[in-house]
Amino acid sequence: MSKRMNEIILRNHYWPNRFEFRQREFKLRDKVALRKNRPGAAECITEMSVLMACWKKHDYNDTDCTEEIRLFEKCCMEAKKVRQETKAAVKSGKIAGKMTSQQATSLLQQFPQPR
Repeated sequence: MSKRMNEIILRNHYWPNRFEFRQREFKLRDKVALRKNRPGAAECITEMSVLMACWKKHDYNDTDCTEEIRLFEKCCMEAKKVRQETKAAVKSGKIAGKMTSQQATSLLQQFPQPR
């Protein structure tokens, strides 16, 4: 197409009314969407792999792998204890850092926004 033809098409082209953006008021809601924290690295992986290697070596016989089973269960108990302590510390607010969604919701509900 020639330059003149493009000018004619562009000049006569129908431009619909554009959407006008309206700014909404800034206000906080009284609650936050529930978000789960992503878990960190899995615990007791080495103990589990040692236990499975022992089972494979002894044809899945528990009596030959009692020491490995005991070590794995001990590791699981320690990890569970650490998780519970961390959960209690986060709930009480002793651990600073990123606020959980439940903590943010409780704070926002204590100080509601005027409507």
